[in-house]
Amino acid sequence: MFETFEHILGVELTLLQNETYRCGYAVVTRKGDNIDAADYHTVEGNLVKVLERIPRKYPVALSINGKGIIHKQLKGAGTDTKDLFRAAFSSVERKDFYVQEAFSGDLAWVSIVRQTFVDDIVAKLQSSGLNVYMLSLGALPVISIWELLSGAGEGFSANGHQFEVAVEGNLIAYRYGEGAEDKGSLKLGNTKLKSTLLVPYALAFQLFLHDKLAVVKVENEQVDNRFEDFLEFSKLKKTAGIFIFVLLGLLVISFFALTHYNAENAKLNQQVGAITATADQSDLLKKEIANQKISLEKLGWNGGYSYAFLLNEIGSSKPRALTLNDIQFDRLKESAENKDALASIKISGETSNLSAVNNWIFLLKEKKWAKEVKLLRYQQDTESENFAFNLLIQY
Repeated sequence: MFETFEHILGVELTLLQNETYRCGYAVVTRKGDNIDAADYHTVEGNLVKVLERIPRKYPVALSINGKGIIHKQLKGAGTDTKDLFRAAFSSVERKDFYVQEAFSGDLAWVSIVRQTFVDDIVAKLQSSGLNVYMLSLGALPVISIWELLSGAGEGFSANGHQFEVAVEGNLIAYRYGEGAEDKGSLKLGNTKLKSTLLVPYALAFQLFLHDKLAVVKVENEQVDNRFEDFLEFSKLKKTAGIFIFVLLGLLVISFFALTHYNAENAKLNQQVGAITATADQSDLLKKEIANQKISLEKLGWNGGYSYAFLLNEIGSSKPRALTLNDIQFDRLKESAENKDALASIKISGETSNLSAVNNWIFLLKEKKWAKEVKLLRYQQDTESENFAFNLLIQY
């Protein structure tokens, strides 16, 4: 998802003569760990004609070849690489040339080309809209994929590039000869590789794995600076992509969280609505009960029995020997503290027969509605021979 490159255009530009060039190119694609090359295309003519045919939308790995490029092979240079240029070209002034160094085993190849020639070509490619990110000379970048090649035998040729191979499979010589016949049947892994795709594939392979390989390339300031700018932009784009990806993840998590809480809130609202409805019904019920109590009080209903019924019960059970002076009904007050309290009736009267009072108390206790009957006071009246008494009936 965040690879620096997905497609690279491998371009081999060969100077033939008299401002005539042959350009071969192929788009190389990376998918995961697989790198595949597409069809190879060739165009020949002046540089303007060549540039018209090259696709613009891909990053370019460029190899310059043909006239003006000199390759020199050195032996025993595997461990001493301090000044290969001086060893290869002792009489040449380095400041006028671009230098490329390539290594395979104890062999080294030093390739040179005049700076003015390369700068002119690179400038024209860049100004035409091509983004050149790596510059090499000849086919020596093939060294970067040498371990992946098979079928080299004792040597092979591809597009004029001639490679000699030792019995052990090591590269022992390289040279370029325009018009040399293609030779050998190369394979890249288990896949047959067309000779025309060898250099474009090697160029793209180096650029794909630029941070993991010792690439074979020229140190060209304008190419290298453009590549560094591209890498910085890619890092920024990668960081922005990760940030957007994380932000999107947080938004998705937030969406599901909000959906969950919204559903929970809907449930709570439903429960609150039910509780509110229950509370409203409870208030209505309390009002109805209060109204019913008022109605019962108006009807003389207290403690579950009407006053008329109680008076009838008291009067019908009273012995003749008793005279009642006063009957008082205490209203039953209901509250949380006295919800088990009983209604009561206070009766005062007089009699000359104490046994009649006791008998009446016994009769009242037999009534189903009477919970308790008490004799509160029994006292002889000083002005007469009668006795005054007070009773309390709880029901």
